[in-house]
Amino acid sequence: MVDISFLKKFKKPSFSFDFLTGKPTRVVGIDIGMFSVKVVQLRYEGERAILETYGELLSEQYFKNAEQITGGGFLRYLDNDVATLLKDVLRESNVTAKEAVLSVPATASFVTPISFPRLSEKELESAIPLEARKYVPIPLSEVILDWDVLETEGEKDSIEVLLIAVSREVVEKFKRVAKLAEIIPLALEIETFSLARSLARYDMVPTALINFGHTATTLTVVDKGRLQISHSIGRGAQELTKALERGLKVSAARAEALKREVGMSERIEEREITSVMTPLVRALFAELERLLSLYNRKSPRKIQKVLLAGGGSNLQGMVEYVVSKFGVEVARANPFGRIVSPVFMQPILRELGPTFSVAVGLALREITTR
Repeated sequence: MVDISFLKKFKKPSFSFDFLTGKPTRVVGIDIGMFSVKVVQLRYEGERAILETYGELLSEQYFKNAEQITGGGFLRYLDNDVATLLKDVLRESNVTAKEAVLSVPATASFVTPISFPRLSEKELESAIPLEARKYVPIPLSEVILDWDVLETEGEKDSIEVLLIAVSREVVEKFKRVAKLAEIIPLALEIETFSLARSLARYDMVPTALINFGHTATTLTVVDKGRLQISHSIGRGAQELTKALERGLKVSAARAEALKREVGMSERIEEREITSVMTPLVRALFAELERLLSLYNRKSPRKIQKVLLAGGGSNLQGMVEYVVSKFGVEVARANPFGRIVSPVFMQPILRELGPTFSVAVGLALREITTR
């Protein structure tokens, strides 16, 4: 069976469904998105992770037949269509590993911190399912729960627990797709945890990870290598493309190209383009600012760094724009930075890093939980 303990990297799993007796030497991380699917294959040598191959394939031509299922994004589409996409990207990317870790979209999961009186571990195990009923919007019998006790500063009468819930229906869909694609699913993992592993595992300062996806943007805060909060906002890079398509009366392909080429440019000759995108970006960042301000008010440790991931983070001028909004250190994600790779490939890997951040984190899961 597949391991579906979403916090395995932090603690001993509350439930574990490992079916392999030994650890594989090669693992492929598979990040399935509405815009594209990304794969990264790593080989393990001791504590070293060595990049063997990676690849990306656009999803649009595969996602045509929707079905009714809990969760958004690619989860709406037929098992056979998703499996065909996976087979094609694995073949085209020359992936040889059969063991895989797959990402669960943040929009198909529920993650929230909740407070408890200071209880023993045994008392928490009894209390959390009861308290979870107040927060999880569907019956607990239909979800898989996991949790992690967050570190607190000093002695306090209460503790914070990070609660995670994923629909059993979603988990079963992944199992069916994996079987059709002829891969062995070592684990499923919510994409925000994969992102945290690849980008902020070694950061000792509170770091905000902003993942600009195709249809949604996620904000995750990690402190001392542990996820603190995660929020998903239903606005992504696709919204900018559609706005340009309508506003400038151009094709979808031309709108996508303009978005990437111009981005947040302040050049006068490009104001016709930026004037269409800027209101949408401002609306998104107003929500991000609100969430980060709320975190900073509640936490004694304030956000000191922001890392940008996802395809939307590659827009021209995005780093400078985020610096102007938050006034802290801002950088694009570089998940390949601690992975062994040929020197001649490192410039292109830095450029691709934001897009492959989740896939790298998925592939790293097995080496960080050995």
